[in-house]
Amino acid sequence: MLQCAADAQYGIPTRCMCGSRIINEVRGKEEYDSLPGKRFFTCKNYEDDGLHFRHLWVFGVQEEIESLTKRVKESEEVILLMAKLNKQIETLEEQVHDLNVKVRVPQKLKKQQ
Repeated sequence: MLQCAADAQYGIPTRCMCGSRIINEVRGKEEYDSLPGKRFFTCKNYEDDGLHFRHLWVFGVQEEIESLTKRVKESEEVILLMAKLNKQIETLEEQVHDLNVKVRVPQKLKKQQ
């Protein structure tokens, strides 16, 4: 269960473990806070009991960007591979055509004799 909870906090959360929705929270000026205006992805029913999400906005967005960057790189690799495979398919089609021509010519000669 802990592994699922830890993995669920990666990136921008959409739902809390408790099933509640996630809200964007902006912390107001508080006496103990040296950085007022911090943003969080927070469970609508947040309580500091370890069963609800409260994820710093900056970290969530950074993790999401890293994930999307990785997906873009993987997509670029697939696109390059597709181009190579298309060239191979064209080459194979040409070879098949050439072989078909070679096979048909001797058959026509046999029929004529």
